[in-house]
Amino acid sequence: MYSLVDLNEKDQVLSLSGMFGLTWKEPLLEWDAREYNTEVIYVPTEMLWLPDVILQNAVANYGQIGNRNLKVYLESSGTIVWFPGDFYKTYCKIDVRHYPFDTQACKMILQPLSCEKKIVNLDLAPVPVSLRKYDENGEWELSDIVPQKVWVDKARHFRVDYTLNMKRKTLFYAVNMILPIVFLSLLNSLVFAVPANSGEKITLCISVMLSYAVFLTLVNDALPENSDGVCYFSAYLATEIFLSVAATIITVVNLAFHHHNPSYIRTTRLLTFLVSEKKIQTLAGEMVKVKSPDQVPEKHGEATEVKVVLGSDVATALDILGFKVFTLINIVATLVFFCAMSGVY
Repeated sequence: MYSLVDLNEKDQVLSLSGMFGLTWKEPLLEWDAREYNTEVIYVPTEMLWLPDVILQNAVANYGQIGNRNLKVYLESSGTIVWFPGDFYKTYCKIDVRHYPFDTQACKMILQPLSCEKKIVNLDLAPVPVSLRKYDENGEWELSDIVPQKVWVDKARHFRVDYTLNMKRKTLFYAVNMILPIVFLSLLNSLVFAVPANSGEKITLCISVMLSYAVFLTLVNDALPENSDGVCYFSAYLATEIFLSVAATIITVVNLAFHHHNPSYIRTTRLLTFLVSEKKIQTLAGEMVKVKSPDQVPEKHGEATEVKVVLGSDVATALDILGFKVFTLINIVATLVFFCAMSGVY
């Protein structure tokens, strides 16, 4: 293995450079090393038979592996060693659920193309995959490469699967995506701390909602378009967008109460629950009916006393309740989704 060039999540294509080592024995090519005073010769590939081994899940240059310009090693015992090195592109099914804390397992599948088992059979070498000349990738950490010999019933031959286990390096995503989104989630709660008279509550709500929509677009552009699994990060952003919409609706209702004209509102069970008892006033029925203290008739009939509350007091109570509820929901949602992304459960 030389280098892991790229893993394109959108197209689900793994690009890498490496070299396979294929060894087989040809008894007809044996010679006496003492007679010819040489044990190894280098032979052009066009002068020898080469096994038609293909990379089954290749997405580019589909065909026999290796570069034909490379020579093969021919030993006096008839053993032939061929190192077909190349730049390979293979299909890799991406699991997007834990993005950007995900780990991926990509396969390179080697199998003979046209030969039966009695003619050509693949077997694994006893040595592990060499990573001595491997150059680290800036985005992915290569954990290990696991080879496996697999029997294919329909084709009646063995194939060899190389599983590359990779883990994404999250520093870039933590600095450029995760931290800004977490800080932005605080603004969903701070909307309720902005005074209603400032005239900026609705502006802040819409700005936060649009910011989340931009981040959601950036995340979805980097992920493949499939329905096999839901990305927890996208679900978290969708949840924050929903909270921003809910905060906008509550803010509109809040401003309607704040600018209510006339000022007095007949209390209900809900308003009694929201507003402190100190804010609730008791007025005569006529006063509530005309809904303005300066329009109250001088003489009251047999008026019943009615409990009322000011619209500005209702708006203040909604702000306090909204701040507490949205802060709690944001904290819980952030902890739940990030635990899910990191694979805690």
